Amino acid sequence: MPWAPTALGPLAPVFVNEGLTLDFIQTDEDFSVYHFCFRVNQQQFDEILGRIKAADIPYRSFVRGPMDMQINTDYGGNMIYWNEPDGHQWEMLTVSYTRQSD
Repeated sequence: MPWAPTALGPLAPVFVNEGLTLDFIQTDEDFSVYHFCFRVNQQQFDEILGRIKAADIPYRSFVRGPMDMQINTDYGGNMIYWNEPDGHQWEMLTVSYTRQSD
């Protein structure tokens, strides 16, 4: 399974398939929090973001940052982050910042 020892920032991505990357990070926490990254197309992004907004789920534009309810466009696409109640972090993006272009 392809992976990179580091990506941009503190995460080590494991590329499960074209749409799923698991990002691992070293922590000192007793309960490991996982980062799930999904690459989707723009239409899927818009539809999923609509459901996130309808459910009043707070989201942010950066992996570590305030819940600013903004979309990050730094890498030529759209990306957001949000957390589940158990603390696991979810990321959705349209352009990967760790994979080579298809």
